[in-house]
Amino acid sequence: MSRGLLAIMATVTHLGLVVLTIGIVSYASNRDVIVEQDAGTLLGPAMVLAAMAVVFLTLARSFGVAERDGVTPRILPPAVVAAVVAFVAMLLVGSGIYALERGEAVWLVLFAGRYASSAFVVVSAVWAAAVVAGTLLVARHEAAAGRPSGHHDDL
Repeated sequence: MSRGLLAIMATVTHLGLVVLTIGIVSYASNRDVIVEQDAGTLLGPAMVLAAMAVVFLTLARSFGVAERDGVTPRILPPAVVAAVVAFVAMLLVGSGIYALERGEAVWLVLFAGRYASSAFVVVSAVWAAAVVAGTLLVARHEAAAGRPSGHHDDL
């Protein structure tokens, strides 16, 4: 499978896992993911899009560096980076949008402080790490099997 397609499929998988997990958590706790009533309907999806961008860009960079250097991609460092950057990106996007919505800069800090330990942000970051690690494992397996990226005999 081509590495570009693999990165896109992993990004969509991340979206599905986040939606599934947060839907279950929201249903079980009988609470919205974003509890501020004046936040609007696009704040949560914008935060998830930020995490998805992190997953895609982390994989694209890992595959690009591995192809340039002629090595198999490393697994743990990109996964940890994806988790940390997805966590920070979600908080930055959420804080920025909510502060613009409220028109007060203090909400940059208050929103980030409130949601830094929320299941929504933490689970999204954990799924980002898991998806990146799993995708890089698949790419490593394909490389070890001797199948070059994008070339299959069975097609």
